[in-house]
Amino acid sequence: MVGTGKFTIETFAKKTGLTRQAALNKLSKLKQKGYVTVTGGGRQKRIYTIHKTPQFPSNGFYSVVNKYSPEKLVPKFKHRVFGNYTVEHAIIDGILIGDSRTLEATSHLFKHVKNWKRLFDLAKKHGIKGKVRDLYEKARKNFKVRAMPKRYRK
Repeated sequence: MVGTGKFTIETFAKKTGLTRQAALNKLSKLKQKGYVTVTGGGRQKRIYTIHKTPQFPSNGFYSVVNKYSPEKLVPKFKHRVFGNYTVEHAIIDGILIGDSRTLEATSHLFKHVKNWKRLFDLAKKHGIKGKVRDLYEKARKNFKVRAMPKRYRK
């Protein structure tokens, strides 16, 4: 096996002594296992970066917050989620993390809530319904957000 580094398909094939198609198949298998990340493509050459340990993308709290909030957060930890992770889940996680900068960035997510029932079911499960309402009211004072249904305002 070739060591870590950056390769094009041609350089990887030459280094490993494989044909171009066999090298492509090998890189594809390594990519499925998480050992290869790919950059480039289109008009650029694809660059395959080989790692010693599997590299899995972060798809959790910080990626959702940084997608929707103008205040970007540097991840304090790697948060990987399997399955469906929505804005409603991210609001609950932001409240549970609880520092002021995270709460400020999380408050912007109220613009994108689609399922209020899911949000309040999760809040009830974690026992933070009051904190969700407080953060919503704070967000409502600072900028325009979607209206919360009346049955959840109690």
